[in-house]
Amino acid sequence: MDFKNIIGEFFNGGWLIPLIGASGMVARMLTYKGQYSLKTFVRNVVAAAILSGILWFVLQDAPISDFIKAVSYGVIGVVAPEIINGIIALARKFEKNPDKFIKK
Repeated sequence: MDFKNIIGEFFNGGWLIPLIGASGMVARMLTYKGQYSLKTFVRNVVAAAILSGILWFVLQDAPISDFIKAVSYGVIGVVAPEIINGIIALARKFEKNPDKFIKK
């Protein structure tokens, strides 16, 4: 599928997917017993929406059921901060010793 078709499909209904991810994060933040700032709340909800949108692009044409895709969008929204922190930690390890990751 070419890029124009994917963008068209995103505007025809794919834009709802980031809302699913953001909703997952809102649910997580509302059930959190500790305190957090408004900045943390907004940052986590936006991160969840962005990651769900990225996952939509990845899974758009995957041959799996729509139910599994929908659950994936919500779950990635719930765990978005951990995913981002993991990617950052991996990038820092790569930066310190790239030879460990790249085999010659």
